[in-house]
Amino acid sequence: MPYKMSHEDYQCQIDLVKSRNTALKLTFEQAEQIFKYEHKGIHSEKHYLSSWEEWDYEFTSYKKILTEEQFLLFEHNHQEQIEYHRQQLIEQDKENLREIEYYNETIKYYEEQFLPGFFKDPLLFPFLLLSSDRAKVDYLKAEYNKYLHDSKKQILINHFREYRTYKPNGLEVSLLRHKLSYLWPNYSFFKSQMDEPTKAMAEYLKLKLASFQENYDELIIEKLQSLKVFCEENFAKYHTKSYGGWHTVIISKITPEEEREERIMSHLLLDREKYEW
Repeated sequence: MPYKMSHEDYQCQIDLVKSRNTALKLTFEQAEQIFKYEHKGIHSEKHYLSSWEEWDYEFTSYKKILTEEQFLLFEHNHQEQIEYHRQQLIEQDKENLREIEYYNETIKYYEEQFLPGFFKDPLLFPFLLLSSDRAKVDYLKAEYNKYLHDSKKQILINHFREYRTYKPNGLEVSLLRHKLSYLWPNYSFFKSQMDEPTKAMAEYLKLKLASFQENYDELIIEKLQSLKVFCEENFAKYHTKSYGGWHTVIISKITPEEEREERIMSHLLLDREKYEW
C-alpha cells in the first residue's frame, strides 16, 4: 500500500483500476499489482523511457499479471494504441517537408555566399598573431570536431528511440540543423559540453584574443549582420512568425559580453576546409 494512503483510499484506487479495465475482469490481486506497476514508475531525473519502451515495459508487466485469456484482450488494445501512435507520427512528419526546404536554402547560402565572402577578407583572420599558440588552437578545434560528431550520434540515437523509422523527414531536419554548426561553429553549445581542460584552454585563448578583438570586431559584426538579414528573410519565407537569429531561431537572450565571446570564439573555431560531415 502506498505510503500514508488510508485503507479506504487504497480500496478506491484499486476499484478505479478495475473500472478502467472492465473488459479484463480483474481480480482484486491483479488490480493491486497493476496499481503498483502504474505508481512505482521507472523514470528518474536521469533516465526515461521512450513511448515505444513504455509500451514494451507495459506489455512485459501485464503479461506477468494477467491470465492467458485476459492477456489476449489486453494485447489487442495494446496494438491498437501503438498503431494509432505510428500513424500519428507518419502524419506529423509531412509537416517537416517545409523545414527541409528551409534548412537546405539556409545551408546553400552559407556555402555559396556567406562563407566564401567571409574567407575572402584577410582583415577577418588576424589569428596569425596566435602562431605561438597554434597547438592550443588545434586542440580546441579537435575537441569541437569531437563535439560535433558526438552530437550527431546523439541526434541519431534520440531520433530512433522516439520515432523509429516513422519520421524520416524529421530526422533529416535535425541533421540539416546540426550541419550548420559544421559550417559556422556554435560555440555556446560547445562550451556547455566542455570538460575542465577544454574550458581552461578556451578561456586562455579567449583572453589572448581579447586585445586583438577591438581591431576587427566591428567588421565581424557587419558580416554577421548581413547573415542575420538573410536568416530573418528566409525564416519568414517558410514560417508564419520570425524571431530573428543567425542559423536557428534564437529565443533566449544573452548579454553583450556573452555575444562578444560567441563571436570571437566561433570565429576562432571556423575552419576553411569545413569540419568533416
